[in-house]
Amino acid sequence: MSQFVLTEDMVEQFYREGYFYAPGFLTKDQVDQINQENTEFANRHSEDGQWKSNAIIHFDKSRESFPQTVSFLTSKRIIECFEQILGGDVKLWMGMYAVVPPHGEGLAWHQDNMYTHILGHMLNGFIALDTITQENAGLWLAPRSHRLGRQANLNEPGKHRRAAEPDNGIPCQPMAPGDAVIFHRETLHHSKTNHTNLPRRAYAFQVASAVCRYAETGKLLTDREDLSSYK
Repeated sequence: MSQFVLTEDMVEQFYREGYFYAPGFLTKDQVDQINQENTEFANRHSEDGQWKSNAIIHFDKSRESFPQTVSFLTSKRIIECFEQILGGDVKLWMGMYAVVPPHGEGLAWHQDNMYTHILGHMLNGFIALDTITQENAGLWLAPRSHRLGRQANLNEPGKHRRAAEPDNGIPCQPMAPGDAVIFHRETLHHSKTNHTNLPRRAYAFQVASAVCRYAETGKLLTDREDLSSYK
């Protein structure tokens, strides 16, 4: 079992700075199992050399192919961490096995709330499934950028969202397999180039407070998995 313990200081930093580090969020065995069930996707040739991801939204469609991934996303310990951060019942927005191929490119500065606009607090998790540094497309964050609200998309339709580059972006500290950084859905982040001959593997997820609503309709996220029911 992972030795990670969420503290109140971490929760306060999440809301004040927009992120916190979660060393040892997953165990080595969990990392190995998640990588094993995604081996084919990780090694698949990327035509354009760009970042790619394999997503989970509904567990009933993914449990057979990705049992270890679903197991960690629905574990009581993990769900209680999400609830402590967001202050009540939570829903899974999405889980993604994310790969930057050898010598490939990550994503430009963006907020995930620039995609589907959600009202309310949501968190993102980025878990290293390899040793991740700036040599292999490590993550960058802009502290307190979640306080600025939803940013405009500067890219043309059909491309990944891109925000204006913040003036306070900082690289994340080196991460060992199983380490994570948890950040607000509106915290600006990006990753650069993978300068190595190996794919850079990570697991990213987004979790919403159960009281979040779609900005366009005002409706609750009834189409997303209710994580709190798995406890």
